[in-house]
Amino acid sequence: MSGTMGFGRFDDIAEVCHVIEELGFSSFYASDHLHGVAGADPLTPLMEPWTILAALAPITKRLRLGCMVSGVTYRHPAMLAKICSTIDVISNGRLDMGIGAAWSRDDHVAYGLNFPPLKERQARLEEAVEIIHGMWTQDRFTFVGEHYQVREAPLSPRPIQKPRPPILIAAVGERGLALAAKRAEMWASVSTPNFAARCIQTLEQKCAELGRDPSEIEYSQCIGLLLTNDAGLVRRTLDARIKQVQSRERRPVNAQARNAIEGESVDEQVRASLLAGDSTEVKEAIQRYVEVGVTHFVIMGPRPFDRQVVERFSNEVMSHFLP
Repeated sequence: MSGTMGFGRFDDIAEVCHVIEELGFSSFYASDHLHGVAGADPLTPLMEPWTILAALAPITKRLRLGCMVSGVTYRHPAMLAKICSTIDVISNGRLDMGIGAAWSRDDHVAYGLNFPPLKERQARLEEAVEIIHGMWTQDRFTFVGEHYQVREAPLSPRPIQKPRPPILIAAVGERGLALAAKRAEMWASVSTPNFAARCIQTLEQKCAELGRDPSEIEYSQCIGLLLTNDAGLVRRTLDARIKQVQSRERRPVNAQARNAIEGESVDEQVRASLLAGDSTEVKEAIQRYVEVGVTHFVIMGPRPFDRQVVERFSNEVMSHFLP
């Protein structure tokens, strides 16, 4: 299991990494948004993720470090390949490179970035992954696409990991899943168990078409955590999220409002974004994902960070699923 956070002071983020490393989490992923999104205060402290990871690399020992996930529209893929290669070197081979098509229109409007239609963002993602893969695995790489071009691009130093660092792709559409089957070592989404099952089935079909072993891909879910014995708090929190989802026609703020099977209840949708309840209830929620093939959970920890909650999760929940 992994932890994710990119909010607050750097000292706070460093503490999170030290705690989850001590408790046996596998990785830490920073969030790639330019300001608070999904209903959060736009002034929520949120630092640039790759900069954070470069700073965390020398002060961690075992944690893998990555981004959940880098929006393809924020950085040219050749520059991202260089940034990530540098972090892989600094961390002595502990980088996971997460990338997706980007979804937050608010980020782009606020920072003056072009926010093309989804079809173009998907095409950009496909080209970006090919450029990153090529630059990491060849001495000089040339790619001439519709959106990006690199010519005889060298990359030195190359990543420590061979043949290259793992690529994590966050996608739920047909094109994104096909790309994950072709190039990814990890796939991630925020979705209901039923929707995750559908995506995993599609991924396995795409792998079969390519002659690839689907077990080479980790199937991940990114999900929040509210571990508490206070049933009233759980209900109030879920009700607040239900209101957010029900307002999505005015402003789509939640991935789980999209990544659900038609006919699934709003309550099921919001529970796709949050492991909520006591230890038994949280284990049961995780088990529902495990049963459909999910192999990796990226936990969005409580904000502000609460070590006691994370320790309880490690001792009472995570230990149940580890060998």
